[in-house]
Amino acid sequence: MTLIVLLLVLITERVGLRAAHWQVQTYLNYYISIALTRYSKIKASKISLFLFISAPAVILYLALYLLNSGLITFIVSLLGLAICLGNPQSRALYRQYLNAAGRGDREAQLVLHSQLAQEPTIIEEPEAKPEQASDLGDEAQSGDAIANEARQETLGETLIWINFRYYAVPIFYFVVLGIAGVVFYSTLLYLVEFKGIKQGEELENCDAHNKKELELWLEWSYWLPSRLVSLGFMVVGNFTNGLETWLKYAVNFSKSSKEMLCQVAMESDTNTDFADGNNAEHMVRLTKRNMGLFLVVVALLTLYGQVI
Repeated sequence: MTLIVLLLVLITERVGLRAAHWQVQTYLNYYISIALTRYSKIKASKISLFLFISAPAVILYLALYLLNSGLITFIVSLLGLAICLGNPQSRALYRQYLNAAGRGDREAQLVLHSQLAQEPTIIEEPEAKPEQASDLGDEAQSGDAIANEARQETLGETLIWINFRYYAVPIFYFVVLGIAGVVFYSTLLYLVEFKGIKQGEELENCDAHNKKELELWLEWSYWLPSRLVSLGFMVVGNFTNGLETWLKYAVNFSKSSKEMLCQVAMESDTNTDFADGNNAEHMVRLTKRNMGLFLVVVALLTLYGQVI
């Protein structure tokens, strides 16, 4: 059932599912609008915050357990994964970026790249270019020719991270924990992206503190998937080059999952000579091959009865 759900969702997600009712934000906004008033009356703590995040997943799990129907579980898993998987906004921004690249509009590319990375846009004046280039340092010089004027992250790395957060991690938790695990992760990711629980003036004591806790928990949720996904990059790419980097970062808790994932992906890519430093196309191909490998692994686990 898991493999069938994955295949159906991955096929339909690319051709449709763009309406608001197919986006997890719609339902989480509704949940927060209902639950926030009650949560605001509870003394802020890690336990209450965890209960707030896990409530949708727990309710869904208990409902499926009590119904005890394979057909209902299949339908709910199919619809739930279709809603939680992907990010239409990022897909639309990337299309706009490609259109801007076709027009040669470098400023639009910079703005769209910053929006994809969810970072502030930095656009330099023409006379400030020498100073801007010197401030960026050596790391920016090796990055994307469009993006490195403002930030030290290539477009390829941005796309790797987007694919990881919105595709690889939800699929990982769906295979391991079922649809309830995906709902929990999606709720946590949503709250972090929207800077924590601070919708309105109802909550005065859960602003920066909650944001810090949520970001820490989200990083923990990335830890194991990032190791496995980066391992897949090595298998489908240059294993020898990627292995050294993977071993260096795998047990290094001081490095973020994003840094590890991007570094291993860059080292595992068999194409190292990028035109104008633009590695986006190569990174997209690498992620597609890695997703194919993951589906093969799930199919084998299903065949041997390890995944239902």
